[in-house]
Amino acid sequence: MITIHTLEGAGKSIHSPCVVTLGNFDGIHLGHQALIDRVLKVSRESGFSSCVVTYDPNPAIVLGKNPEMKSLMTLKDKEEWIRKQGIDFLIVLPFNQELAEMSAETFLEEILLKQLKTKKIVIGYNHCFGKGRRGNYELLKEYAENLNYTVERVDPVYLGEIKLSSSYVRGLIGEGNVRDAKNCLNRFYSVTGIVVGGHKRGRAIGFPTANVKPEANILLPGVGVYAGYTNVEGKEYPSMINVGRNPTFGENPLTVESNIFDFEKEIYDLTIRITFTDRLRDEVKFSGVENLISQLKKDEANAREILKSKNAENTVYL
Repeated sequence: MITIHTLEGAGKSIHSPCVVTLGNFDGIHLGHQALIDRVLKVSRESGFSSCVVTYDPNPAIVLGKNPEMKSLMTLKDKEEWIRKQGIDFLIVLPFNQELAEMSAETFLEEILLKQLKTKKIVIGYNHCFGKGRRGNYELLKEYAENLNYTVERVDPVYLGEIKLSSSYVRGLIGEGNVRDAKNCLNRFYSVTGIVVGGHKRGRAIGFPTANVKPEANILLPGVGVYAGYTNVEGKEYPSMINVGRNPTFGENPLTVESNIFDFEKEIYDLTIRITFTDRLRDEVKFSGVENLISQLKKDEANAREILKSKNAENTVYL
């Protein structure tokens, strides 16, 4: 896959007709996956190159609609997931005021048709582009014959009665419901970050933790204790993870700490990935350290049992 971050780069790199889909693809949930699967199918049938167009940063942040919004996935992870599907081109459009002010017609003609050589557009049921969000399926259909391309719309994906969306998945993760989030993503939710120094309280009570500084603007699961995995240098380790403020020890900033089972290496300054498979309980302020230790022992036993019973299922990330 070729990843392109400028329109000039797209014009120079793409020389054959493309089937294109476009969107934010935050988290790449099952609805996004359906779009990408359709692009790949059309690409195989037509012989066109496959192309995904996304935006960075999210337009909702730039336009002030949701300036505090946290992302479900880093751009690097998004690129890696799309690459693994077999897409030929990923176009990352820098979303700025200039792009926000571009009319839908200009976006269609100058970007999709001229730069990306688009012959087939696969669009999500609710995706819009261009100033005033005028670029939608109906507008694309209106111009298709005269501008010599075709367009099709992919319907939403439902889980039961729930229509999947990135905002719905954010809500699940924000409340700590990582199990239902997994059903929406077809993989367990994970967070990447650098291991930094902490207060070493866990080490003092027999539960040493890797204190992780997550990548900026990534959504953390809701405060609580989780079972999951920690990826260190490509190897997966069963873990017990705390997202919280350690209230037993007073007022503290929010932290992400992983107690990696059967692990003794020093890993400061390494980038690791923490994957959340099951929420064990709320974070609690204990009356004393002994009560905390007693609960942590129960949490560890619970986490080990959960992870042992699921085994390889829990190692799916991207």
